Amino acid sequence: MKASRVLCRFLLLLLLIFHLLLLPAGFSAGAADSPAEGPHLQISSISGNLEVNRLSSIFVVLQNNASPPQEPDEPGFSKEDARSIVAELSSSDDRIKIFSGQQNAGLMAAGENDTVQFMALADGVALGIYPLQLRLNYSRLSQVTASGRESAPNFVFTYEKASLELPLQAKVVLGPKIELEELEGETLPGAESSLQLLLANRGDEPVLDLHMQARPSAPFLMVENGQEQASLAPGESTLQSLSVFTDENATSGYYALPCMISYRDGQDGESRNQDLAVLVLVGEDSPSSWFYLGMAGLVLLFLAGGFWGLKKFMRGQKRLRIIKS
Repeated sequence: MKASRVLCRFLLLLLLIFHLLLLPAGFSAGAADSPAEGPHLQISSISGNLEVNRLSSIFVVLQNNASPPQEPDEPGFSKEDARSIVAELSSSDDRIKIFSGQQNAGLMAAGENDTVQFMALADGVALGIYPLQLRLNYSRLSQVTASGRESAPNFVFTYEKASLELPLQAKVVLGPKIELEELEGETLPGAESSLQLLLANRGDEPVLDLHMQARPSAPFLMVENGQEQASLAPGESTLQSLSVFTDENATSGYYALPCMISYRDGQDGESRNQDLAVLVLVGEDSPSSWFYLGMAGLVLLFLAGGFWGLKKFMRGQKRLRIIKS
C-alpha cells in the first residue's frame, strides 16, 4: 500500500514536469534547421549607416519574441529561453568588409531583447542599400528527465543546438563632408588682417557644433580664432571668422594656412576632426606715409625750381628788350 502511494506521487511529479515542458510556445524562425517550438529570435531594429571608406558601426537589436508562459517556470525549465546566443554578420559583396567577429548575446528569455554591434567598412562602394546576412547560433532546452526518489529527485537537462539566418539591409552613405566654399579678405605684410571663411556641408549626414581652429604657420605669425559654432544639415553653410598677423618681410603670393575643423557626427554624436589647408593671399606691401611725403616734397621742389627758372627767363627777356630799344 505504501509502495503504491509513492509510485502515484512519482507519476504526478513526472506529469507536472511534462506539463511545464509542453507549454505552448510558437517559433517561426524561418530557417530549415530551426526547432518547431521554443525561442523565437528576430531582428527588432537596426541603426547606423556604412560611411564610404570609413570604419562604421551597425547596431542590431535582437528580440526573443516567444510568448512568456502564463505561469513562471522554475529557473532552467523554460523552453522559450535562447541560451549562449552567438551572432555573426556577413556580406556577399566583397567590397563590404565585416571586421567584427562573432558577438555573444548570452541568454535571452521570452520577451527580452539585446543589442549587438558590428564594425564594417564599405570600400569604394556606390551609395545605396546593400543586403547583409545575420547568422545566430544558440541552444535551447529540449527536455528534462527526472529520476530518483521523490524526496530527492534527479533532473537531467538536455539541450539542442539551433541556428538561424536573418536577412538585413545596410545603407551606404557619404557621411558629413566639410568644404571651403569661399574666402573673403587678404593680408598685408606687417599688418593684422581679418578673414572670413564660408564652410559648407557637402555630405549627406548632418554635423553638430562645428568649430574652426586655425594654427600659425609662416608667414602668418599670429592667429586669433573666432568663437562661432554651427550645426549644419546637408547643403547648409556657415561663416567662420579669424584674424592673422603677417610677417613684415613676407613677399606677395598665396600661402597655406592650416586649419582644423571639429564637429560631432549628427548620426551617433561621434567627435570628428578634419584638416583643411586654406590658401590666403598676401598682398603687395603698400608704400608708407613717409614715401608719400617724400614724393610730395620732390614735386614741390620741382615746381619751385621751374617757377624760379621761368622768372629768371622773363627777367632776361625784359633786359634784352631794353638794350635793343
